[in-house]
Amino acid sequence: MSPVVVLRRVAVAGVGAVVAALALGPAVARAETAAPAPLQLTMDEALAMAKRANKNLVVERARLAQAHTNIEQAWAALFPVVTAQGKFTRNYKNATLDFGALLNSYQLKDPSMPPPSFQATLLKQHQWDGSINATLPLIAPAAYPALDAVKKGYGASEANYEASEDTVLYSVAQTFYTAAISDEVLLVRDSAINVAKATLDNAQTRFAAGTVTKVDVDRAELALVRATQGELDARYAREQSYRALSTLIQTDGPLKAVPPERLPPPAETDLDMALHLRPEFRGLVLSEESYDAQRRAYAWKWAPSLSAFAKANIGNYVGFTGDNYAWSIGAQLDWTLFDGGTRDAQRHLAAAQAAQSAAQAAVLTDSIRDDLANNRSLLETRREGIKAAQRGADLAAETLDLVRSQYEAGTVTQIDLLAAQDNLVIAQESLASARFDVAIADLALRRSAGTFPPR
Repeated sequence: MSPVVVLRRVAVAGVGAVVAALALGPAVARAETAAPAPLQLTMDEALAMAKRANKNLVVERARLAQAHTNIEQAWAALFPVVTAQGKFTRNYKNATLDFGALLNSYQLKDPSMPPPSFQATLLKQHQWDGSINATLPLIAPAAYPALDAVKKGYGASEANYEASEDTVLYSVAQTFYTAAISDEVLLVRDSAINVAKATLDNAQTRFAAGTVTKVDVDRAELALVRATQGELDARYAREQSYRALSTLIQTDGPLKAVPPERLPPPAETDLDMALHLRPEFRGLVLSEESYDAQRRAYAWKWAPSLSAFAKANIGNYVGFTGDNYAWSIGAQLDWTLFDGGTRDAQRHLAAAQAAQSAAQAAVLTDSIRDDLANNRSLLETRREGIKAAQRGADLAAETLDLVRSQYEAGTVTQIDLLAAQDNLVIAQESLASARFDVAIADLALRRSAGTFPPR
């Protein structure tokens, strides 16, 4: 539920059963007396607590950490790959080739020369093998633009995280102002109850004196019932707004929102500065650059790649070389000449995605331009509205004093007095609503300009 809707519900005064409310009044008062003092919370403190503990931001930070692993994977294409293996094999028999016995079975040119003693193992019954293989990319044309694409993509993820953080903090600020205004509305409702009680006491006194009828007493009592129910509605809305604020900033215990005494002056930010500060725009620009780098990477995949390799083996047997080990090094050229069009399709997709990001950035530019103009005008309108609401509240208070004096003198009816009381409550609530509208309009302008939340 939006803060504006919550505030509007604060201003709704329904007719309900006042008997239950009056019966619960002493118990509620005792509970409030025993409750701990609320934590005085400023806007900056609420934003700092939300940054640290808001659960939505915890989720976004986890996503950002996942995006960072793409950089690690991209670097892997430029580093050597080394693998090692140890293996044991039990064969069904031993098989060796005795070169000495083989040569001795034939007539040698020099019978006096002893035959060589050399045996080559063909099959080892209990065979142990160990090997190490290493591959090092020497020339990988597609790997470098691919790494650049991943880095730009991570930058876009960082910008998107900042945008999500801004959205959460904007909601915190709206809820903070809703809670602060709900305190003011509750005071207005409490004041309305006191005025209605005074009117009822006056009506009962005059009824006892015989100067008014029972109808006047009933009207005054009905006004008190409505004022009491209105106070209950305002208290519920206040609890709802503070509950929402506690959830957003993840804190327990009673809170007391302390709004700033005055709002900062409107941000004089032009469009270029706003585009520079807005993380959403920066994210789209980095996404476009990332897709363009991917396009270049897929184009470079048409080029060959060169890598070096090395391999070493050792075992518990002697082969034809006469050694129980072997090693080799070399270079390898890989060139995919035809892949069915996969590289071109991927390149075309990356180019289309880059064009989409560029178009989205252009749309966002127009939206920010319009938001700056509209929110500046809205803030000026709301500032004038608060002046009108203040004047209306002053006039309603003066009117109530005048009508009360006239009612005491018997020149106006009680209906006029009750109407003046209702008009004063409406005017005071309108003043609270006007303050809320100014605060929200200021938030909207600063968010459009990229100066909220402060960094």
